[in-house]
Amino acid sequence: MISPLRTQRLFLRRRLAVAAIALTALSLTGPAFGQSDTRELMNRLQRLENEMQTISREVYRGNGGTPPAASGSAPTGNVAAGFEVRLQRLESEMQTLTGRYEEAAFQVGQLREQLTKMQTDIDFRLSRLEQQSGGGLGAAAPAAAPAPEKGAGGKADKAAAASPAAEPEAGGSLPSGSSQDQYNAAFNLLRQGDYANAEKGFAQFLKAHPSDPLASNAQYWLGESLYVRNKFKEAAVAFAEGYQKFPKSGKAPDSLLKLSLSLSAMKANEDACAALGELLGKYKDASATTRRRAEQEKNRLKCS
Repeated sequence: MISPLRTQRLFLRRRLAVAAIALTALSLTGPAFGQSDTRELMNRLQRLENEMQTISREVYRGNGGTPPAASGSAPTGNVAAGFEVRLQRLESEMQTLTGRYEEAAFQVGQLREQLTKMQTDIDFRLSRLEQQSGGGLGAAAPAAAPAPEKGAGGKADKAAAASPAAEPEAGGSLPSGSSQDQYNAAFNLLRQGDYANAEKGFAQFLKAHPSDPLASNAQYWLGESLYVRNKFKEAAVAFAEGYQKFPKSGKAPDSLLKLSLSLSAMKANEDACAALGELLGKYKDASATTRRRAEQEKNRLKCS
């Protein structure tokens, strides 16, 4: 029988490996997520790996030199309690790391959409210029005709809030399976730019799994799916609920930042400043990116 501590160590090792692969892939996507941010995440990942190796060595020594896989026993008493606390801390760090990666992946997706939209717009403008300057080039007009359709059929970014959601029959319904599978399905809708169905997906996830470890992330992305469509009032409510329900989660500082941005967009600058003050005063260990953005907003709003 495998001990609970060994099971938890194996689980964390798998998550560390997945995170390492994800961060490596992210570093190749371009400047959307700054090199300093990627380096910060990689450093944290290395610290987690070092901590895991330290725990493994101590468990080995605590078992009298017998590897846990062979003995099947776990350390007892204070030693086991100490390992449990450290493993819980490692898992919390992994949740934070996962959240940071998701944020970066979302930003990369948004930039890709913006670039696609810009390219479509440039192609359309060039084709119009060719038509106007070509005079007798009658063959050019049919070739340029599909350009507006290409733009209309692309994924909407946050400036296109009024666009109808794609395939409304699906309704953002989540697949059967584990909570992780359902969370991934909703997050994939978000990355694809299907914000309306992503909103429905995260709302369904939160209704079905209100106490799941991924609930704090789902609440944050619910707010994000509203914010990018300029639904600032609903977004502010979602971000405020995320902070109130999950004040100790890794997403709490980001929820306060986006709450402030939503309130600022609604011209509620005093409340926006209050949210920034809460973030900067309470979350000293928030990521450098989040705190830097909060300071910029504080200066922009001229908060006292």
